[in-house]
Amino acid sequence: MKALFSSARRVVTMSVLVAARGLASLSVGIAGSVADAQGLQSRAYPIPELVQSFVYQSASMGERYAINVAIPTAFKTGDARRYGALIVVDGDRAFPGVLNAYRSLESTIAPIFVISIGTPQEDGRDAYTRRRQYEFSPPNWDRKDPFGEFVTESCQKTHADMNKCTGGAPKFLNAIVNEILPLVEAKFPVDHNRLGLYGGSAGGFFATWTIFQPNSPFKRYLLSSPAMAQGNGVVFRDEEQYAKTHTDLPVWIYMGAGTLEAADPIVEGLGLVVSGISRMTAALSGRHYPGLKIVTEYHPGMGHADAGGASIARGLRTLYPRS
Repeated sequence: MKALFSSARRVVTMSVLVAARGLASLSVGIAGSVADAQGLQSRAYPIPELVQSFVYQSASMGERYAINVAIPTAFKTGDARRYGALIVVDGDRAFPGVLNAYRSLESTIAPIFVISIGTPQEDGRDAYTRRRQYEFSPPNWDRKDPFGEFVTESCQKTHADMNKCTGGAPKFLNAIVNEILPLVEAKFPVDHNRLGLYGGSAGGFFATWTIFQPNSPFKRYLLSSPAMAQGNGVVFRDEEQYAKTHTDLPVWIYMGAGTLEAADPIVEGLGLVVSGISRMTAALSGRHYPGLKIVTEYHPGMGHADAGGASIARGLRTLYPRS
């Protein structure tokens, strides 16, 4: 379960652990010499004007969402310009990693808002796991396939309502499009015609599934190690159905995964991450859609836990070039 459903959390946690270990080493070295020093004191975030956070209670989902909005440094109050935006699923847990990558690249890519939506971190790990399994997965999945059985077991372990174990993707997409985005766009100068969507692992599947939904407003998709086995191959059936009724797919797509994921018995053996993005890349490339741009990369020596950082950075460069 940890391998496929907690990649965003681990990317963030990894950086926190590194910092914590450094602090621990430092404290060992100076213990005794500064015994009378004061303890650590809380402080406000140093640049609050560039990150604003909100809580939204969704009537349709019956859930509370944490929403973080990172404002591009190019934005000036009173400026009539509107900016593109990257919507980040997994909320508080994915936001720091995506934000750090964006800030580090801000001088070389187009200025955008980075907006995360997801379970508040203070709600705890089990709530995060239960909700993303439901919100990121397609309807009408009997979970009789190997990955479905794996997900069912996880739902049982986290004491999920089995009627809401999976199948919430349509409702979640509707909540984003019809509830949350209008509120964000009313408060910030976001250009609705330049929206992107990011997801990793199970969230990456949700973003892939969204590509073929008729109510999707997104024009850019950043997919990090998507668990393509969700729904027992539904994204490939959706892709085939889309091709029967459309002559173009005017979006940009970036897909990335680590080469080590290919040999992982859970990530690939059950989740079909590497083979899944390869199959989707081949299918879409073979359609020769005039408006489609697709880039797929396999990051050398990286697994499910660390490929996300590379995919985010490479995806931002690919999908948001400075004009």
